Amino acid sequence: MTTPAILVSDHMKPVTVHFSPTTSVEEVVKTLVKNNLVGAPVLDDNKQLIGFVTEKDCLKQMINDSYYSQDHQIAKDIMREKPLSVSPNASIIELAEEMLGPRPKLYPVVDNNQVVGIITRADVLKALSKARVESHAH
Repeated sequence: MTTPAILVSDHMKPVTVHFSPTTSVEEVVKTLVKNNLVGAPVLDDNKQLIGFVTEKDCLKQMINDSYYSQDHQIAKDIMREKPLSVSPNASIIELAEEMLGPRPKLYPVVDNNQVVGIITRADVLKALSKARVESHAH
């Protein structure tokens, strides 16, 4: 008996927050904190993924600002360009294996160049735990 495929699409969350490249770092910080998010995608005018900004990126910028009095930075200045992403049809198990290394804690889920969701390490852990419980119930 084989285990049914566990797909990213079954466990991803909708994108509730995204930024434009010109969103100020101050606004990025406020939005991430307000929404209790670790990071969010940066999308161009066509809603295509061009970067990803995390609280770590913001923290690094804020430390630099305190030392060098830099002001008015924007998301484009601190985002990670060409971020890793995952397909909705990707295997949760393969994604979990990727997350074991020095990889992000969350991935934008991209289908046809459009961000269709976000999946976090916690979502992957929950999916694996659920699959394990279900496989032991049979």
